[in-house]
Amino acid sequence: MIRQVVIVVGLWLLSSRPGFAQATIGARGYMTYGITTFAAADSFEAVSGKRTRSGWGGGGTVTNVWRDLFVDVALSSRTFEGERVFINSGTTYPLGIPMTVTLRPLDLAAGWRWRFTRGKVSPYAGGGISFVSYKETSDFSQTGDDVNEQKAGALVVGGVDVAIWKWIYVGGDLRYRAVSGVLGLGGVSEVFGDDQLGGFAAALRVSVGR
Repeated sequence: MIRQVVIVVGLWLLSSRPGFAQATIGARGYMTYGITTFAAADSFEAVSGKRTRSGWGGGGTVTNVWRDLFVDVALSSRTFEGERVFINSGTTYPLGIPMTVTLRPLDLAAGWRWRFTRGKVSPYAGGGISFVSYKETSDFSQTGDDVNEQKAGALVVGGVDVAIWKWIYVGGDLRYRAVSGVLGLGGVSEVFGDDQLGGFAAALRVSVGR
């Protein structure tokens, strides 16, 4: 009896292994366009009049690293045009000094992808780390006025891809970044208590590859 069980289990393992081997490693490149709602919304609204910002991004994914495990790298950029302000007793006073704020997150993530409807619909979820470059420049700035910082923080990703034709996919991508150590140390962000540079991003994604 034991011998029969061993034979059955062995045959099952041998028959199941080719199923894993069929998932060969692939690669996809993609472009995104979406909107980011920043955790420091009050600070950005004070200097630019906007709490959110839209823009382009792009990246690449290595699929089937192990079964349905993927590794992803993405880069995006968001720019605010505004002016320096002074806040007193809750009132914001524009100073008439133009200022540009640029944020460039570089995301490194890994996660799992599921396949439905014969692989045409594939939701995914994962996490990783986001390296955010933050630049704040203005005309007539004095020493110490401009900011150029790079910090890292936690990243959560999720979304879904839908195959529309051969190796072309369209879907939605969601990301949340939690990055501290840049804002909240002085100026407007300190007044509002905004110490998080990250936020929530939602984008339309078009991918090409396997």
